[in-house]
Amino acid sequence: MKKKIMRMMLLVSSLLLILFGAITWYVFGRVHHIVAESSERSSQDVEKYSDIAMRDQITGRLSATTLGCAYSLNKMLDDFSGTIQIIADSATDIYTNPDVYGRTYVKPLEKSDIGKDMGQFVYAEDVDPDDPAVQDELAMIGNLKGNLLSMYNRYPELGASYIGTESGIMLLAGPVLDDRWDENGDYVYLDPRLRPWYYMAKESKKLTFSEITPDYDTGRLAIMCGAPIFRGKEFVGVAGAGLYLEGIESMMMNAIFSDEGNTCIIDGKGNIIFSSNEEGELKASTVLGGKENSDKALSMLTQRAIEGQSGLELINIDGESSYVAFSPIESVGWSLISIIPEKTVLAPKENLLTFIKQSHQSEADDVDKVTRSALMVMLFLILALAALSVFISNKLSKRLVMPIALLTDKVRNMDGDQLNFAWYENTDDEVETLAHSFGSMTERLKEYIDDIQTVTAEKERIHTELSLATRIQAGIMPHDFPAFPDKKEFDLYALMEPAREVGGDFYDYFLIDDDHLGMVMADVSGKGIPAALFMMVAKTILQSCAMLGKSAAETLDKTNEALTTNNQTGMFVTVWFGILEISSGKLTCANAGHEYPAIKRADGSFELYKDKHGFVIGGMEGTRYQEYTIQLDHGDMVFLYTDGVPEATNSDVVMYGTDRMLAALNREKDSTLKELLDNVCYDITDFIMDAEQFDDLTMMCLKYN
Repeated sequence: MKKKIMRMMLLVSSLLLILFGAITWYVFGRVHHIVAESSERSSQDVEKYSDIAMRDQITGRLSATTLGCAYSLNKMLDDFSGTIQIIADSATDIYTNPDVYGRTYVKPLEKSDIGKDMGQFVYAEDVDPDDPAVQDELAMIGNLKGNLLSMYNRYPELGASYIGTESGIMLLAGPVLDDRWDENGDYVYLDPRLRPWYYMAKESKKLTFSEITPDYDTGRLAIMCGAPIFRGKEFVGVAGAGLYLEGIESMMMNAIFSDEGNTCIIDGKGNIIFSSNEEGELKASTVLGGKENSDKALSMLTQRAIEGQSGLELINIDGESSYVAFSPIESVGWSLISIIPEKTVLAPKENLLTFIKQSHQSEADDVDKVTRSALMVMLFLILALAALSVFISNKLSKRLVMPIALLTDKVRNMDGDQLNFAWYENTDDEVETLAHSFGSMTERLKEYIDDIQTVTAEKERIHTELSLATRIQAGIMPHDFPAFPDKKEFDLYALMEPAREVGGDFYDYFLIDDDHLGMVMADVSGKGIPAALFMMVAKTILQSCAMLGKSAAETLDKTNEALTTNNQTGMFVTVWFGILEISSGKLTCANAGHEYPAIKRADGSFELYKDKHGFVIGGMEGTRYQEYTIQLDHGDMVFLYTDGVPEATNSDVVMYGTDRMLAALNREKDSTLKELLDNVCYDITDFIMDAEQFDDLTMMCLKYN
């Protein structure tokens, strides 16, 4: 009997131990599954959202930097060519009205002048320098010696500035070189009429950039610009200057990512002029536009760049997937191309995923270690406690199973926002270690939730303030239409849709007096609150200056003078400003770096009116603006807009452009002003589809009755 009881006790103990082991296996298996499932979800979320964020951040930065660098180079070349045109215009006035100007002495060159920066008289071999006619012409254009020297000192990249004439003489500003005399000490002749900058300007009868040409004196590569000079309608010479290419290259290289990518400049034939690549498909002197280029994607991108387009593409460069941004340098027909490998964009994401996977693997290893230890304990107990009594087996079962069951219940009850986990059992084994691990994990989770709640509250506060700022900004914009019900001579309508809660664009219209209407369309650099604050200051100053009875150009002069004083933010604003004489339809306008207006005659269609742009407001002290006049007749319209309209971009990184804008305006010519602007808005919405609005959309249209 005793043996039966012992066998029954041993059997019961064994069965209990086996059952206890099965429960333990199930519990630890579930814990392992929960941890693995949580890790997998975390990895998927991080991979999804970090990939989007990394791509958007890097490609956005690449596009913006490329556009900004191309704009800076283009602006510098425009300023450079504009200075040359001013000198040519001054020379034309001197030749046309010689009696108005005096005569200036130009000192002959001497060897003691070598190394000095000064005005120099050089001439062709068939010219007699002592001829009274030559001396008289030289003394006449010598009035511009100071202008040429000033231009030479203004541009560090300049080789020289000069005026060449049909008589074969040349007034030159720059360093006096030893090469002006040969080895025998005889004067070396220089015929300006044979230089590319001269005969290209002579043939085209307008300001012209040459192709890349070696400098006559130094042999260094340069791009040269010439503007024709006239006596009345008779061509008499050319004003010109040459920029050394290494100066332009230095500007380009400093503006693009030096550590993350590469950049190059191509000319209008697809030749790579500069490149930060020393080898590969985009190294210097490569012909991207040639037939030997077998890469179809690169060829298509090159063709778009040659055509003056801007964009961003993902293509293979040297066998590596890369993001390529390109933007035109319109002054010289070049294009700036910037490249960053896709792996550089994704590297931070891969590093983050690697770290998370390592952390998850470490947690899984801890769970496996606890599970293996528990199973080893169970195996030992089955073998060692087989001879013990049911009472001892029961005690051991309680010691091993109950803490695990308690831990499982606590883990299972951790659902939703119920993250309180407390462990008071002192088991002094792996279960207690695992319990403490879960306790630490729940504390970290609660801290994360508290941080998220704090950030959410801050975002709500900022959203409330931005909503108030939106209402304030909307309130300062004139928005009642018809604008002036008692004025039947014209109709006016305008709208603005900011890309963010507040924007940097603004429009304005106001009566200066009973017969003069002021109209403003402007775009502040930057976005958000800073741009909105700068916008309100600029709007107030401009309207105040206009109400003083100034002309359009004088109003912009005064506004620029006010905004450049103590402008520590470096912000600026592009402005189109016009004054309509209501009784006559005479519209006097001035443009400070803003978009071209579109004009529609009563019997025609909307077309761009390509006016001359001045520099942006707030960009440089002392800037003076020019104005022009448009005569409006019955039924004529003027459409104004900011760059957010033509630069609206769809998901394929294609811009809306002015051609689509004009097509939308001309689609329903008999529409009201509100319908015209709504048509453009609807067309832009259909074009960009799901893409995020990149910039503020601001438009205004006037119809003269």
